[in-house]
Amino acid sequence: DVDQANDGVPSTSFYVATGESTTYEFTATHSGTYLYHCHVTTTLHLTMGMYGMVLVTRPDGTIYEGGPLVSQDVPLLFSDLEVATNLDPVGSFPFHDMRPDVFMVNGKAGMQLEDEVVWTTSDAPTALRLGSAAYSRIRCHFPEALNAQLWMSDGRPVPVETLDSLDMYPGERFTVLIQPEEGYDGGFHAEFLHMVDDQSESMQWISVRDDSLHPSSMATLEGVRGTWFPNPTSDFVQTLSDKTCSVWDSQGRVVFQGKVPANRLDVSAWPNGVYTTRTDGGKVSRFVVSH
Repeated sequence: DVDQANDGVPSTSFYVATGESTTYEFTATHSGTYLYHCHVTTTLHLTMGMYGMVLVTRPDGTIYEGGPLVSQDVPLLFSDLEVATNLDPVGSFPFHDMRPDVFMVNGKAGMQLEDEVVWTTSDAPTALRLGSAAYSRIRCHFPEALNAQLWMSDGRPVPVETLDSLDMYPGERFTVLIQPEEGYDGGFHAEFLHMVDDQSESMQWISVRDDSLHPSSMATLEGVRGTWFPNPTSDFVQTLSDKTCSVWDSQGRVVFQGKVPANRLDVSAWPNGVYTTRTDGGKVSRFVVSH
């Protein structure tokens, strides 16, 4: 999705000498999930962590023009490494000879993932932005209660498909929407399979919990449901409710009162902080402004 000049292959774009730097500039014409990685000595540099994810999002909160509105985008980048490769940086390692022995989600594995909880709301779907920078094939196992649906592949809309599993090959990116019911407490497994012999090498667990179970919700606002998204936000929040509402800042001052124009509230000039809302029906929620 970038032109040849920004593709990163020295012989067809440009060279960056040792000690020098450059800036890649391009126009992102399609919303979606994208990856970047070092394009020199790729086998070595990829397993040493020279890669990342780029999300291109729309200001209206939809995943593409005319697509569904989501409550949040959750990036999940799958990767792996072979320790022997990192310990021998001058060695030559063909892709098919790689045998990864560390398997990660967002750079974490095993017990480290206990803090990587995906907090969802039943009011609107959560967009899982999945990308693979791994040498392994990734298979995500989605339980039925997550209501997982495939909506995008490699930054392009695809026919909507209900999922119980999804295979991802190196470099692939997908957008999967999940919308479990209120009170959900579970998650899904990401299985790492070797590309050559299809042997299962690792299973990593990604926790998914309804936001009504969040400690802060249970401690301070029992029964609160999140109805504002994206959350956190820096420029605007949207709501599915058309009722009159009041919004207070963290010092208890009313910063907005009335019906939200077109269900969209401009908070671009609001200070950073936590804002509490209450509709005329008594429903309480919160959102965070972070610039």
